[in-house]
Amino acid sequence: MRNDWQETGRRILFASAFLGSLTGCAHRDAVDTVGNWWHQYEGGAIAQQRPPPPGAHNPYPHVGLTPTTPPEMPSPAARTNLTDQMEAQRNFGNRLAAADGPLPVASTAAPPRPPAPKPRTPSADSDSGSSMTVDAPGQTTGNTSTTATSGASSTTPAPARHTQATADQHAPELAMPAVTQFAPPPIKPGELPQIGSLPPAAPQFPGFDIPRDAALPDRPAPAYALADPHGRLFRFGQSSDQLAPGQEQDIGHALDGRGPHAPVYVTGFGDATSLAIIDQAASLRLGLLRARTLADALIAQGVDGADIRIAASAIGHGARISLRP
Repeated sequence: MRNDWQETGRRILFASAFLGSLTGCAHRDAVDTVGNWWHQYEGGAIAQQRPPPPGAHNPYPHVGLTPTTPPEMPSPAARTNLTDQMEAQRNFGNRLAAADGPLPVASTAAPPRPPAPKPRTPSADSDSGSSMTVDAPGQTTGNTSTTATSGASSTTPAPARHTQATADQHAPELAMPAVTQFAPPPIKPGELPQIGSLPPAAPQFPGFDIPRDAALPDRPAPAYALADPHGRLFRFGQSSDQLAPGQEQDIGHALDGRGPHAPVYVTGFGDATSLAIIDQAASLRLGLLRARTLADALIAQGVDGADIRIAASAIGHGARISLRP
C-alpha cells in the first residue's frame, strides 16, 4: 500500500511540473513546448529561445475601431458610364462569337480510300475480242493509239497533237523585259552605306501614259491636333471622374493672375481610343463628369459658379483649367 501511495505522489508531482512548464510560458502552447524540448535535445542554434513576434503581448484590437467613413469612389454617373461601356464590349464579343460559329474539330477518322480503277473493256469495233486499245508507257490514249489486228500492229498519231505542234512553230516569241540587278558596293569600316539609284522607269506601252511614282502627289495627312491644349493639367483615375490626390494646391496655382469675376474655362477629356460613335459618346460623358468634378473643386476654393465655363472633348487625358478660351 505504501508503494502505491508513493507511485501516485510521483505521478502528481510530474503532472504538476508539466503543467507548470506549460503555464510558465504565456505565449506558447503544448505543441510549442514539446517542439522546444526536441530542439533542446538536438542542440545548436535551433535550440536557443527565439524572441516572440512583435505585438504578441498586446491586447487584441476592438472591432469598433474599424473605419466608419466610406472610401472615396467615382460618382454614380461615372460608374454607370463605365458599366455601359463594359456591357457594350460584352455584347460585341457575344455577337462576334456567334458570327464566327463554333470552332472546327479535327476528325480522327481515317480518310476514305480512293475507288478502285475500273478494268478496261475490249473496244467496240472488235469482232472476236482480239482487238483492244492498250496505252504504252509514256503515251496517252488521246495522242496515239495502238491497234492489234490479225497479228499486225500500226501506230497512228492523233490529229490534235499535230495541230498543236504546227501552232507552236508559227507562234511568235514574246519579248520579256530585261531584268537588271543592282549590287551595292561593299561598305568600308567607318563609312555610311550608300543609297542605291532610283528604281528603273516604268515600262511604256503604246497608247498608255504611265506616270512615274515620284511625280505622283503625296496623300494628304489627317489634320490632327497634336499640340497639347493650353491650361494646367489635372489627373484623374482610369475611366473615372475621381480626382487624383495631392492636387489641391495646383487648383489654387491655376487661378494665379485671375481678376475679379474673370471667367475660368474647365475642359474635361474622355481618354477616347476609337473613332466609333459609341466610344466617342461614352468618352464625352466621361469628359463632362471630369469637368464637373473640377468645377466643384473650384467652387470649394471660392470661385463663383457663374464664372466657370465647362466644356468636354472625347480625345485627351484628364482635365485642364485655363483663364482663356
